[in-house]
Amino acid sequence: MKLKNLAKTLRFGVGPLGREREKAAKRKRREAKFRDDGIWLHEGDIVQRKYASYQAYVEHQASKLDGIRSRLDDTIEEDYQDFVRRFRDCAVLNEAANVLCLGARLGTEVRALHALGVFSVGIDLNPGSDNRHVLPGDFHAVAFPDRSVHAIYTNAMDHVFTIEQFMGEVRRLLVPGGHFVVDMVDGYAEGFTPGDFEATAWRDKTVLLERIAACGGLTEVEVRDLGLLRNERWMQAVFQLPLDDSGSASREVASAARPNA
Repeated sequence: MKLKNLAKTLRFGVGPLGREREKAAKRKRREAKFRDDGIWLHEGDIVQRKYASYQAYVEHQASKLDGIRSRLDDTIEEDYQDFVRRFRDCAVLNEAANVLCLGARLGTEVRALHALGVFSVGIDLNPGSDNRHVLPGDFHAVAFPDRSVHAIYTNAMDHVFTIEQFMGEVRRLLVPGGHFVVDMVDGYAEGFTPGDFEATAWRDKTVLLERIAACGGLTEVEVRDLGLLRNERWMQAVFQLPLDDSGSASREVASAARPNA
């Protein structure tokens, strides 16, 4: 480790300027990998990571926690306070009878909703051991009944297998008039470059918003700027399922979209 740190110092220098040089070099490597390494299907405005099978996708996504657990533990209090700030100003989450958090990992967002007095539970492929706030499960095939959830929250759209499959499940779960709240980073044309575990990327936020609405049969209600968190800019969008949604179409879409493991 000392030799590795010495090599970094010799290459990039010390102090703030050295750290900025190192960040810039990492960003360039990440951008080159996204463009040229052959693991991304660059067709249209939505880009998908290539997987040999759905099971390969599940195994890849489930493996992420082990590699980032120490970093999550280091930033968990900062993340918690940021979620409280985001949710405090989101009326549909505060007023919902229940909130399902998809891709909730350690459940920091669930804890934040609990602090605001909201009944909430999370779903994640790998929530770690002894997680009081998140159930193990696949957010493309949630083990909850149709029309059982009043609001759904996620910040993991960049980890879905396909937007169509994910949004089919969101629509199946929501009660008529229910809300879908998504926090999203910039698109790849806006400055965000997918890393080693992102499975879906979008050209810009407008492309993502339009795809969410179209795939889920939802109406966009509000979009607001959440500001920066550790150099990544976040936006929050709120969508609503129509009050007169019969549910039959969404069940058919979700059933057809559910992947075979």
